Amino acid sequence: MHKHYIINNIVEFHPAASTLRDLNNPDRVVVLNSPAGRCLLLLIERAGSIVTQQEFLDVVWQSRGMLVSSNTYYQNISILRKGLKKIGFDVDPIVTIPRIGLTLASDTQITIKGACARPSETVDEPLVETQPITEPLPPPEQVAEPTISPVRHSRWLGGMLFVFFILAGVGMIGHSNARENRFVDDYRFAASVGSCRVYLANDIQTQNERAKALAYVDQFKAECANYPWIYVSWYARLPRASVIRCDRAMKEPNRCISDYFIEDR
Repeated sequence: MHKHYIINNIVEFHPAASTLRDLNNPDRVVVLNSPAGRCLLLLIERAGSIVTQQEFLDVVWQSRGMLVSSNTYYQNISILRKGLKKIGFDVDPIVTIPRIGLTLASDTQITIKGACARPSETVDEPLVETQPITEPLPPPEQVAEPTISPVRHSRWLGGMLFVFFILAGVGMIGHSNARENRFVDDYRFAASVGSCRVYLANDIQTQNERAKALAYVDQFKAECANYPWIYVSWYARLPRASVIRCDRAMKEPNRCISDYFIEDR
């Protein structure tokens, strides 16, 4: 049985399947994509500490041989937040520490379940999950056809590996671009503020909401020369707003800065 986690006694998180299950309604399940699931697992393992953006990039992507841009990270954190909200969290348990990183809210309760977990075990310090050990495959020479010489076999294997890595690289680029395009689809161009181009989340609808969202941009006008693309979003039922500033458009390789605000209501 895979190790899994109970969050605040209301949601069951299975890292192996990247699923969130409502304990009060077991038929209600939210499926996260794999990177978003690994982001949540990293936050759980580092409960009580702050996880920086670079740590997310290193653990979630680079350790698996993938190099992604910052906006891929932002997109997957957004997917994770939406998944938690959809499964029943009225208050987002992920807290942004501006210019530093993310952490779980201090009142978040995590209970570990699974083969190696004690029934009441909770997360008081970072957890480390072991990886299964598998037997190595025999060297290629041992499975080669007996009629193929070692030199020809080596060339054939090298050629196949080259083609594999080319196709894998193209697949990762296409997959990353598709996710970035979906991120852009969640926003629409709203206005130009100075030399900044401001995009608002699709759920910002009324004139009052639009004016309040644009007000966040005024404090960044002096930096528009370096970060001219600005994306503003918030949770309608929570007093929180997010401003992402980028040096290029989301569909291009770029660098972004995320600022997080708690509104006074």
